[in-house]
Amino acid sequence: MSDSRVSLLPIVKRFYQQSLDLGKASHSPLMADGIDVKTLKPVKWIYPDGVEVPMSNFASQQNLMRGYLALSMLTGNNLYLHEAQNITEYFLENYADKASGLLQWGGHRFVNLETGDIEGPASKECVHELKHHFPFYDLLFQMQPETTENFLKGFWAAHVTDWEKLDLTRHGEYGKEFPADLFKIHQPKEVVDPAKWPELPETVGLTFVNASTDLIYAACHYYRYTGDANALKWAKHLYRQFVAARHPETRMPVYQFSSPKQREPVPEDDRLTYSWFGDRAKRQFGPEFGDIAREANVLFRDCWAVVVDNPLAMLSCVQNINEEEWLNWVIEGIVGYFSHAWDEESNEVLPMWTDGTDLTGYTFKRHGYYGEKGTTLARRPADPAYLLTLVRAARASSNEQVNVLTAKMFERFNLGSLDAETLVPVAVAEKSNLASTYLLFALLELHQHSEDKRLLVLADSVAQNLLKKHYHENSGLFVEDLTQQYARLDDPIAYALLALEAAYAGVYDEIPQMISTGGYLHGDRNVNGEIKVVYDRDVIYGQPHNEMAMVAR
Repeated sequence: MSDSRVSLLPIVKRFYQQSLDLGKASHSPLMADGIDVKTLKPVKWIYPDGVEVPMSNFASQQNLMRGYLALSMLTGNNLYLHEAQNITEYFLENYADKASGLLQWGGHRFVNLETGDIEGPASKECVHELKHHFPFYDLLFQMQPETTENFLKGFWAAHVTDWEKLDLTRHGEYGKEFPADLFKIHQPKEVVDPAKWPELPETVGLTFVNASTDLIYAACHYYRYTGDANALKWAKHLYRQFVAARHPETRMPVYQFSSPKQREPVPEDDRLTYSWFGDRAKRQFGPEFGDIAREANVLFRDCWAVVVDNPLAMLSCVQNINEEEWLNWVIEGIVGYFSHAWDEESNEVLPMWTDGTDLTGYTFKRHGYYGEKGTTLARRPADPAYLLTLVRAARASSNEQVNVLTAKMFERFNLGSLDAETLVPVAVAEKSNLASTYLLFALLELHQHSEDKRLLVLADSVAQNLLKKHYHENSGLFVEDLTQQYARLDDPIAYALLALEAAYAGVYDEIPQMISTGGYLHGDRNVNGEIKVVYDRDVIYGQPHNEMAMVAR
């Protein structure tokens, strides 16, 4: 390793200091979600009537909070830790719904940074939603244990509409009280019967994996904080339904464990795709593919949820609760996916049903939920983020198949070669042209595993690529690309660079674990004079929320 290496800590410290200097509200400790790198003012949500409101969505600041804590750990300067604690405590004190326990945050809720008023995009302002947010619960619990515990229970109370059928809603209502012994009074009953596959239960709610994963993650933390074994029982029960819904042979992960129940006659217009018309995959593809055509079995749309976010969160849960059966379920899904959907030779992922049917080149025969008539499915380049999923799975399990897949993917990204049995590096590239936060974390995890310093040199190369592509030097912030006007403060790039410095300092395993790219806001917005239902990631930060556009991120 070269003695001339320049530490990235000054750049990282500048980012976190700038976030405080530019993002802090004038009247409270609340923080902005993002900053205009030209004006250095907080980002704003523009309502359909043109009213502009500076955004503070605490659910979209959880990577930022992790960063403040880690920076204090690394530098010994508790200023940043104290800022994170003050922000968190203020939010919990002022923005917890007393009846439901729900916090005023998430996919459809935020706080006006200037006035402190609760806001929400039109048509979405009355609901609570978390999808792969994975809040920094340890910090919340440290500041206000009771409020945090109430939220974790209230989250389940608001989003489980039928405990016996495990019918879920991704949109929870504020203002509804719940019993104190919530997890105890309900007893889990198996919902999915693997013996009846491909038949799946019908539910009114949509059992999306992205919403369900946050529920599981929350219940695991409630168990950690309270010792309530019933909470752990429900977390495991919910995850088990996804496992039971897997294809009996491929064991590939599913996006849902149920099918939407048809409650209204199917309209003639195929572009009307509301869930109350029934299973949308069956409707669009059933005539060609039969029983496999169910929403649960779609692995050609938004696979990021089942390949990256869910397994990373489940591995985090396993790490904290030490459940071998649970770990085996996670590993099975990871092996199932990459054994079937990843083409090693081309380093591409294939569009598939969960039975392993390769849909490459398939053209849609009709309009529907998954795209317009005439849409043709294609392979996509594998994302370096997949390597983090594999590396963390390998570190957690020492599974032979995971190890082999990890070694193969490491090589396919031209990173060098790993011993397929031990994952100890045989050869390591000195440089890479990839700019990926997830890849950087994967290299750091491998370094923790092997202590091979060549991995840090390669990680330095990836870090420099991230800086070249994303670092806005004038503002000290990070943007999707240097043409973008707005910086999302929760983007994990800065945290990845901080993690690299933590690895050099020998304290990588002591900093909070990064799991996702962070939160979002979704709803009606005025976009150049036109009213659209959009994500802030898309229209403000230029960071598409779906995995199709997240390659090398």
